[in-house]
Amino acid sequence: MPTLRRVRRRTADGEDRLSALPDDLILLIVSRLDTRTALSTAVLARRWARIPRELAVLDFRVSDILPPEYDRTIALRQRNLPRDTTLARILDGLMVDCEIDTMRTFANGVTSFLDANGAHDRRLKTLRLEFFQTHDSICADRLITAAVGAWGVEDLEVVVRLASGDDQTPAYSLPHDCLNVRSRLRSLTLGNCCSLLSLHSYGTLTKLALRDIPTSTTVDVYQKVFKDCTGLQVLHLTSCCCAHHTLVVDAPCSQIRELVVEECSFMEIKLHNLPMLVRLAFCLTDTLRIEFGSVPCLMDTNLTFSMEDDSLVALRRPVDEFDSFLGMSPTMTNLVIRFTRLRRWIGPSRTKRQLPDLKRLLVADMPSNWDISWTRGLLMASPFLEVLHIHVPQSETGPDYLRGMNWSKTLINLRHHHLKELVVIGFTQRNIWLFKYVVRVCTSLQRVVLLKDGHVRYKGLWDWQMVGQSTCTSWSDDEKLVARRMIKEFGLRPLAELILG
Repeated sequence: MPTLRRVRRRTADGEDRLSALPDDLILLIVSRLDTRTALSTAVLARRWARIPRELAVLDFRVSDILPPEYDRTIALRQRNLPRDTTLARILDGLMVDCEIDTMRTFANGVTSFLDANGAHDRRLKTLRLEFFQTHDSICADRLITAAVGAWGVEDLEVVVRLASGDDQTPAYSLPHDCLNVRSRLRSLTLGNCCSLLSLHSYGTLTKLALRDIPTSTTVDVYQKVFKDCTGLQVLHLTSCCCAHHTLVVDAPCSQIRELVVEECSFMEIKLHNLPMLVRLAFCLTDTLRIEFGSVPCLMDTNLTFSMEDDSLVALRRPVDEFDSFLGMSPTMTNLVIRFTRLRRWIGPSRTKRQLPDLKRLLVADMPSNWDISWTRGLLMASPFLEVLHIHVPQSETGPDYLRGMNWSKTLINLRHHHLKELVVIGFTQRNIWLFKYVVRVCTSLQRVVLLKDGHVRYKGLWDWQMVGQSTCTSWSDDEKLVARRMIKEFGLRPLAELILG
């Protein structure tokens, strides 16, 4: 960047204070504007002409220039209208015309930007691009090629929106001439693209996010991402489809430390070898089984079960289901288990696998028609667990789909020597047996919080905070007295803190 100078203030009436600011401060102000507004500042004065060329981040999104009536047309069309009705055909035609006109305007703007004086001298860090794939989208190829090749962009996001009524258009592919080993690209996000086979060309790529990848994509394409992108450290797969139902990951040379898989169509995922994986998150919709092999560094895990189709739930084996999901890495220290959009699931079996290094466990969004006492199995399978948090939303009603386990006297006489904190949000009298069990077997218990209302505040995917709230449904004085008597009767040591609310 050239040396920035300070311009003297105007002395005429109506002092221009903005122009009196130094160039570096003006650049800071302009960088806070959206891309369209920031680029338009070049016409304000000769001095401002070069300011937009020094912007480090550019956003070109076709959604920013779509007219308001487009969203209203979409809303009308989504009212489950039959495709062959007159109204549906009219709405489809309006959406197509609007997309074509908007994309033509978008392409003209991008072309003018690329043809402007000084465009080749630009230095760019981040480019975010969103467009409809039409015959006018050729401008996107020019922009991506210039950004990756000439401008040295490090963070690239390309999202392709499907045009209305066009199911035959092939998925978008990045221009081949921008795939080269000289690229400085570090982070790449692709939405509805199929340019995955040549990703190994980006030797400097450390973060990759794939979204809405089409069903025609073969499973070996995903497997090549794990094997060939040897510098990759972060991989996110969201709503990715595949022509094959089983994804096998066997990448002994992989450097991936963070893997997130959300709402993908893989029925089965086999993580045979990911030696550097530290953080793992699965949002399971269609996936029926996860098989873990060598993941020796895994520490933080998030398993979100989000299935509504009872036919899929029925395919699960009720006996060893937790073993198949939780039989992972002995080094795991934090575990989040969530049950979103799920009402019936596995049978109440005790896990046979041990989680020897697990320190913090959250079981959240558990349907209130479940008996939470089944979590005792996770407690006893984690001998060094220190924090157990349970969250039950209070809006659920219905029959008891999952009942508690029958525990023998031998199991009750077992002891857990490391649990220090138990927090239950959504606690009711039907859950008193879990409370009774924990205070009976845990020798180091210091803090117990039992709240009837509250929520979980998530800090990313692997950290959280339990937040209670005072309502009229808090514990009565008689209920608090009973709870304290139970602790005195069954507890192995006095509690440092007991909160009932």
